[in-house]
Amino acid sequence: MIKRCPEHGFFRGESCACGSAGQIVLEEERSERLGRLVAGALRHFPDDLGLVMDPRGWVDLDALSEAIGTRYRWANKRLVIALVQSDPKERYEIREGKIRAKYGHSVGVSLDYPKNRLAALYYGANEEEADRILEVGLKAATQRYVHLSTTPEKAWHVGTFRTNSPRVIRVDAEAAMRAGVKMMTVSPDIVISENVPPEHLSPVPFSHPSSEG
Repeated sequence: MIKRCPEHGFFRGESCACGSAGQIVLEEERSERLGRLVAGALRHFPDDLGLVMDPRGWVDLDALSEAIGTRYRWANKRLVIALVQSDPKERYEIREGKIRAKYGHSVGVSLDYPKNRLAALYYGANEEEADRILEVGLKAATQRYVHLSTTPEKAWHVGTFRTNSPRVIRVDAEAAMRAGVKMMTVSPDIVISENVPPEHLSPVPFSHPSSEG
C-alpha cells in the first residue's frame, strides 16, 4: 500500500517516519500490479510497451506512464512517481523527465554508476550453487550484471530467498577490479559487477550473520 504524508510525501507501511498515518494513494493489490509492470518495462521488456530505452537504461517518464495507462486505466504518471519515491529498496530513479531501474536488467544496458570503492564484496548462494560458483566463477545468468552485497550479513539475507541455509562467498573486489572486472556502486547495499573469475572468490566461514568472526 502506498500512502502520502502531507509533510514528507509518499511512503509505504502503516505510518510515515514522522508518525503521520497519511492518506492512501494506492491500495496493496494495485501497488503490486503496478510494481510488476514497471519492473518489467524498465528491466526486461521495454519493447513490449513501445518504449525506447537508451544505452544507460533510461526511458521517457511520460511515455512509460502513457504505456502503463493503456494496460491499467487507473494508472498514471503520479502513481508511477509515488511507486518510485516510496520504494524502500530504491530500485528506480527519476531524473530530468526520464526513469530507469538501477539494477536487475535482462536487456542489454551499460549502466554508469560510480566505481566500487570497497575492497571486499559478498554473494549469498545455496550449497550446490556455492560449490559451482567457487569452481567456475560468478556469472550473470539471466541478468546483465552480477548483483553483489556490501556486507556478509546482507549477502546472507539475500541468500535466504534461495535456501534456508545460505552460504556466503567473499569477492576480492580490489583484485578483480585490478584484473579489469567492472564493478559499480548502485546503493549502500548493492554493487553490480561483470562476471567474476573464480580466483577472486573464497568461502566465508560462517553460516549466519550472528556468528561472523
